[in-house]
Amino acid sequence: MARASAVERLRACGRAALMVLAALLPFEKLEPLARLGPLQLSSVELFLYLALAIWGATLVAGWWAGERDLLERLERAPFAHRAVAAFGLVLLLSAALAPAARGIALKFALRSLGGMFLYVAAADLLRAPGATARVAKALVGGGLAAALLAVAEARSAQVGALLHSFHLKTFEALGHPRASGPFQYPNIAAMYLEAVAPLAAALGAAAFAVRQSRRSHLVLGGVMLVLFLLLDGLLATASRAGLVGGLAAIVALAVLYGRRPETRALSPALLATVLLVTALAASSALGARFRFWQDGDWYRAVITPSGGKPGRLPPVLAPGSTATEILEVENRGALPWQRVPPCPVALSYHWLEAGTGAVVVRDGLRTILPGDLTTGGRLQVRAKIRAPSQPGRYILWWDLVHEHTTWFSERGDPGLREPVVVDGPVVLSGASVPPKPAQFPIVQPVTPDESSRGTLWRGAVAAWRAHPLLGIGPDNFRHLSGQFLGRDHTDERMHANSLYFETLADLGMVGFLALLAMVAAFGGAARRAVAAPASRVLALGVAAGLATYLVHGLLDYFLEFTPTYALFWLLAGMMVAMDRSPETAA
Repeated sequence: MARASAVERLRACGRAALMVLAALLPFEKLEPLARLGPLQLSSVELFLYLALAIWGATLVAGWWAGERDLLERLERAPFAHRAVAAFGLVLLLSAALAPAARGIALKFALRSLGGMFLYVAAADLLRAPGATARVAKALVGGGLAAALLAVAEARSAQVGALLHSFHLKTFEALGHPRASGPFQYPNIAAMYLEAVAPLAAALGAAAFAVRQSRRSHLVLGGVMLVLFLLLDGLLATASRAGLVGGLAAIVALAVLYGRRPETRALSPALLATVLLVTALAASSALGARFRFWQDGDWYRAVITPSGGKPGRLPPVLAPGSTATEILEVENRGALPWQRVPPCPVALSYHWLEAGTGAVVVRDGLRTILPGDLTTGGRLQVRAKIRAPSQPGRYILWWDLVHEHTTWFSERGDPGLREPVVVDGPVVLSGASVPPKPAQFPIVQPVTPDESSRGTLWRGAVAAWRAHPLLGIGPDNFRHLSGQFLGRDHTDERMHANSLYFETLADLGMVGFLALLAMVAAFGGAARRAVAAPASRVLALGVAAGLATYLVHGLLDYFLEFTPTYALFWLLAGMMVAMDRSPETAA
């Protein structure tokens, strides 16, 4: 009896650890809390592994107290556990057989196994009465704090400076800041908040179903307020996919709750909140970003020669020489041009080979604009250029660049093109040397953008075709993508921008099928939990949170970052816990 009591106390500690982890998930600092050789332990991972350690202790204590043995536990494990185990095995095999960067791949695989163990721990520990609801409340509480920080960051540079321990860089879009809150990137913040928002709606629906006859108006007001704050934080990230996914999840819940008598009155409140946030998105400073079908109108300019003949380029430029030309630029787009960091608009150029149109120089010198330029405004600019290093006939393509965002030409703006002859001795550090025969390297054209999703997805398919069964190794696309994109360099910050293409490239067809089997297993658990009256309301919210990963995963990848991968596995564990003991959800 004493041993059984000790086991239950340990399990209660494990559930408390999961609640603490759920509340603190958004707040992972950039600086690791500890290092063990090549491994780094973040502030959030500390609580994650602490929860796993307590859960492990419950297993040992349960075995000591005479509970069924490990073999029996494995035999009675649900299908979702087996699907997750299969996915984990594929991760390890892919890492062990990776064609390159095996150490990095293995490190990522082991880190991912921590998330899978979190799933199993949650599925086991949260079968106690009310446990899933308490963890859901902790998730909503932490998400609400993160959303408020994101809103404050979008409105105050001082708040943004205070959050630099979570993200060193300030992000912007269309000349306005994109908030990250306590997350590394705006898209990570968006994914987290859009997955947590359905939990807030579900908890409100559960409370409303219990208190229909007393204080129901207070419940409605509270649900709308919390949900609005979460979605307002999501709006501050300026993530289009995140906002669409979050709003779609709430609309789906409103429809599903509207079919049940006990939650029907909540449905209009959810829809009203969605309409309010949609109106705010349309009228906000970043509203143009959400009208993605009009993004070609954001970057429009007219570049014309100015200053007469004295302001034009010489008829012949020496290879490698510098020259200036006076141009007038007019802003005919929907966005104001800022000349100062973090993302200024500058005048630059590309050099094209006249005969073939091949790009010889993609990134020309930048000329800072003499001032900011609003729509309809004009400025005269003395632009500086450097001639190609080889003689020949070229096209000088004047183009504007929104730094860290896009070239105007990538959005359809024609710029200004001028024929230029390059001839004579090469100018190199002030010395003249005999010219070499003209050679024009074949490189990627200016359009499409090198980091566009279409380009990255084609690279992911190329990686899969090179290693079709087990891929190039977990997390290796961002380390090896250059060779599959035809580049001589690799941007290690860049994933395939899709859960599905990333999985195909990293884990091959075996991993992709294992992912689909795991998703199907979670879907089956969700269907059964929703069918049980005791767990229906909360299960719908958890299922909607998981579904946002699958929908937003079409356009982004989130399983590298601790807050989002831990949230995914925790939600999956909550769902399976409700499936195994539906009466414990309330």
